[in-house]
Amino acid sequence: MPAVLVIGAGTMGAGIAQVAATCGWDVVLQDAATGAVERGVAGIRAQLGRLVEKGKMTDEALAAALGRLRTAGTPEDAAGMIADSQSRRTEGRSETCPTSEACPALEACSPLVIEAVVERLEVKRDIFRRLETLLPGSAVLATNTSSLSVSAIAEGMRDPSRVIGMHFFNPAPLMPLVEVIAGQASATEAVTFGMETARAWGKTAVRAKDTPGFIVNRVARGYYLEALRLLGEEISTVEKIDRVMKELGAFRMGPFELMDLVGLDVNLAVSTSVWEQMNRHARFTPHEIQRNLVAEGRLGRKTGCGFYAYDGPSPTPAVPGRKGDLAMTADLRRAVHAFADAAGVEDRHDACRLIFTRVLCAILNEGALALEEGVASEADIDTAMKLGTNYPHGPLKWARRIGVSVVGDALRALNTAAGDDRYRPAKLFAAL
Repeated sequence: MPAVLVIGAGTMGAGIAQVAATCGWDVVLQDAATGAVERGVAGIRAQLGRLVEKGKMTDEALAAALGRLRTAGTPEDAAGMIADSQSRRTEGRSETCPTSEACPALEACSPLVIEAVVERLEVKRDIFRRLETLLPGSAVLATNTSSLSVSAIAEGMRDPSRVIGMHFFNPAPLMPLVEVIAGQASATEAVTFGMETARAWGKTAVRAKDTPGFIVNRVARGYYLEALRLLGEEISTVEKIDRVMKELGAFRMGPFELMDLVGLDVNLAVSTSVWEQMNRHARFTPHEIQRNLVAEGRLGRKTGCGFYAYDGPSPTPAVPGRKGDLAMTADLRRAVHAFADAAGVEDRHDACRLIFTRVLCAILNEGALALEEGVASEADIDTAMKLGTNYPHGPLKWARRIGVSVVGDALRALNTAAGDDRYRPAKLFAAL
């Protein structure tokens, strides 16, 4: 049976370990923090127990999954356990790999490491450099980073070809998407191994180039940042912006609701990382409203207050906002209404249509720019945004449905009004 070492027993690491164990893999879970692995295992046991209660898992399957899960206190101990598991399989004393027939890349069942620790470059580098000396040369080292460069993480290793990105989404047992990222030195075999592993674990795998934010965390920036700009410009309120994007755009959650759920600190950290790696382009600039809330410790649901307050029977807006003067030029107004009409928006209010157009145009343009830069294929970009963020449509399919010329006209009008070049159209939307 294949074996995986998961470094980091927090929410993401424990979730990944749970997925692997329930899919028949030997798992070693290691974390340097005192008590972390115990908490991680307890969380896995509780999650699987709830599946049994709901009739989605048998008691026998639960016991088997937990039986495949071991813990280690140090990387050295963990590497020894992984080597032992690999040795037992090689000698034929382990059960047959349940996925190798369907996944040729897994036939050799090379050991896999997935690191899911804090988003700090040096910490991740140190972990991989240490593990490189402890594990066999066939081991694939995968980072679960959400925004750091896979190539940068692999720098300084004797064999950087072993390093890939496998970006799971939270909660890992439920979210169906995994972004598999090839660094500059990543071997084709290692990337294929990552893709096949994700599929063997029941996930949809998409391949992404090693660029800031990969697919999802790059393309999704517009949903958050444009909403923040609308709030900062006093065009509308937190509650109304959320309502417009849910009702007119069919998004499951509004941008402020979603930031509160993810955590304002987490969302800001990703925005800042992408902004800095993208040469601080205006379209990625983090917003002061969010910076101030994070500085105040208002991080969203986990602290009881963010853009909404959660101390009552239902969330209530907690950030002041007012509806100011839209001040749209005639050209901008025409472009906004043409875009909204082509998108099937029935609401005729200028403010609602402007909110919808600005936020959606930012998303559609970023998806087209990612395609233009070779970050991923059109199909993978659309799949990633639907599965990784629950968007109602993939951005490129959505843009083509609205009409690329209509989207281009709206982007040019918005870019003129913004004055900071953040809406400069991708080539897909260039004037014909």
